[in-house]
Amino acid sequence: MLDWYRRVSGLSVVSAWRVNTITLPPNNRDREIQRIVETARLIHPGRAVNVRFTIARPERSIPELRYLHGVPYRMLADAMGYEPDDIAEYLLGCFYGWKEKRLPGGRVDSKPLRTTTKDEEGNRDVISGEEFWRYVSWIQRVGARHGLVIPDPSKEYGIGEK
Repeated sequence: MLDWYRRVSGLSVVSAWRVNTITLPPNNRDREIQRIVETARLIHPGRAVNVRFTIARPERSIPELRYLHGVPYRMLADAMGYEPDDIAEYLLGCFYGWKEKRLPGGRVDSKPLRTTTKDEEGNRDVISGEEFWRYVSWIQRVGARHGLVIPDPSKEYGIGEK
C-alpha cells in the first residue's frame, strides 16, 4: 500500500485523482480541523496539492435528477421531437441565459451560463432546493405554453415539498 494511502480517520482515499471532501460543521470544528491537518500531512507526499475551501451545499439528489430528466425533460422532448439532453440544455439556457463559445472556422456555439450543478465558470455549484423548485416551476409553465401538464414529482421520489 502506498504511503499516501494510509487511512486517515473519516477520509476515504480511493485514487490519486479522486476529490476528497471533509465538511466542517458550523460550530465545534476543532476535531475536523485536526483531520484536515493530518490529511494535508499524509496525502500525496512530495507533490504539490491544491486545497480549496467552499461553502458546503447539499448535492442534487438522485430522486431530483430522476424526476427532472424522466418527467419534464422527457415530456417536452417527446412533445417537441428532440432528445431530452437537447431540451435540458435549451431550458437551462433560457432560464439562466446563454454564453457564446467560439469554435474553429469562425463558428459560434451557445451554451447555458450555468446548470443545476455547475456555475458560470464550470465549477461544481449545486443550486439550492429553493432555486431548484423555482426552475422546475418555470419548466412546468413552459410545458403549459406547449399544452403539456407537467406533474409535480410523486411522493415516491422522496423529494421535499415546493
